[in-house]
Amino acid sequence: MPKKLVGLALVLAVLFLTGCAGEFITDLYIQDILDVASGEEEYLLTSGTIYLESPGEEYNTQLQTILEATFRDVKNFRTGSGEYGSKLVADLKVPVLLFDDTFVEPWLEEPLAIVIMPLDEGYTAFGFMLNGEKLDGIFASFLQDSFYTIGVKDFTFFVKLYNDHRGVVPVSFQGVYVNGVPYHYEELLELERRDSVELRLGDVARDYAYEEGYVFVGALGPVE
Repeated sequence: MPKKLVGLALVLAVLFLTGCAGEFITDLYIQDILDVASGEEEYLLTSGTIYLESPGEEYNTQLQTILEATFRDVKNFRTGSGEYGSKLVADLKVPVLLFDDTFVEPWLEEPLAIVIMPLDEGYTAFGFMLNGEKLDGIFASFLQDSFYTIGVKDFTFFVKLYNDHRGVVPVSFQGVYVNGVPYHYEELLELERRDSVELRLGDVARDYAYEEGYVFVGALGPVE
């Protein structure tokens, strides 16, 4: 894997504190990465779920309205269970698109996306595009009414990466937690067909994405 991935050489800080105000969980498929990287698809929409701390049931309708106005295809609102019992849960769609540091409409206003960047020698990087300013701003009016304090830095961001390709796919990770294990330096895994891994942004990766608008967390090796 090439050593110079934009925004990838990140130093992991301490573990993200539990009991955070919310979580974003996004599904990502190897074949979608390949299709967008090759230009076969201009962009794709993948499934995601948001878990959002609710200050009380009386505010859930207002939160639903905010989410519907901010994200794509928001549906299936429900209350979490177990450790998520105090959270409002909703399904949504997240764009998967080619990285461009001069994004224009409609992507400029997208709050969250998965970005793909073809590299030399058949490698393909993938990561997050994060519009921190927009995500922080969507709750501005809500804060005044509910004393609700939440922002990007109160969220944990997850990606569930699935190998739906026909064969084994080599994937390098760096600056991210993989199945709960911190990958500070570059680590190579070989994902068998139908294998999956859970990625979680640490504080530094999340904050980098907040400040710069994006962060890359891994790269596929050449795929036959």
